[in-house]
Formats: sequence, structure tokens, C-alpha cells
Amino acid sequence: MTTSWPERVRLPRGRHTHAVGYAAGLADRVTACARNAEPGDFLDDDSPVTCPACQRATEK
Repeated sequence: MTTSWPERVRLPRGRHTHAVGYAAGLADRVTACARNAEPGDFLDDDSPVTCPACQRATEK
């Protein structure tokens, strides 16, 4: 599992900003809350994470 979440994304029709990284063995980027990040709009890497599930996952 990815331990680093360096990127940020807002998914289509979403209102939260998610933390994004690469899962081991997968080429696609995924969010910390286990969603496919590829269809989203990528934001600045220092954008605050507003997804509650991503916040919990990145605090570990």
C-alpha cells in the first residue's frame, strides 16, 4: 500500500480534495480513500485535503 500521498485531486462532481498516490503494483494513481484518481482535476500539491476518509488515512 502507498504510504506517501503527495498529490491532490478533485474528482468529477465531487466537492472534496483528495490525497493521491500510487498503490503498489498499479500504474494508476489512487486516492487515500481508495478511489481511482485518474478522471479528476489535479490541484497544487500543497492544497489542503478536505476528504474526511483521506484525512484519516494520511494521519496514520
